[in-house]
Amino acid sequence: MNQKTKSVSLASRLLAVALVVSFVAMTTGASASANLNPIKAETTNPYGGTAIDPLPATATIFTVENAGKVVNYSKNDLLAIKSSIITIFEPFVTKKQSFTVIPLEYFLGKSSIAAGKTIDTIALNDYIYSNKAANFSKAKAFIAFKRFGKDIPYNQGGPLRLIYSNTSSWAKNLDAWNWSLRSIKVSKTG
Repeated sequence: MNQKTKSVSLASRLLAVALVVSFVAMTTGASASANLNPIKAETTNPYGGTAIDPLPATATIFTVENAGKVVNYSKNDLLAIKSSIITIFEPFVTKKQSFTVIPLEYFLGKSSIAAGKTIDTIALNDYIYSNKAANFSKAKAFIAFKRFGKDIPYNQGGPLRLIYSNTSSWAKNLDAWNWSLRSIKVSKTG
């Protein structure tokens, strides 16, 4: 390689590195002053993840299915149902939290799901917990749709959760707690 080729090759590499650094700086919001004024990492979300905009209040956020009949629920639908507020020790973040809830039994009754049927509770990430409807009722399962009076963000286990009071027989059965709940279906096996 002659001296001119080495200079062009070195210049090409330096240009490529400069372009990559510029691209990274533009896409991450980095700047020359980043070291002078460091931005603290978000510490208020113990769940991790990036914030996701909620769906419109009229969009379906939850479904219950039995024998081919699907009942859709929007945020507005949930707000129209009689609810209560319970304060529990939330086992995943290990602190007390207050939730606005509707008993799961309400949804089972509206969809005529018999106590002896096995139901699948399905999360947005496809996590499934299955058990007899009667066992959910006995454990006093609740559908939570607000935490501290505000919508539960998607990246914090919302918009709906399946939760249990501190006195429930399933309060410590962490498998039964289903975050980001999207649907309940009568199991094909049950």
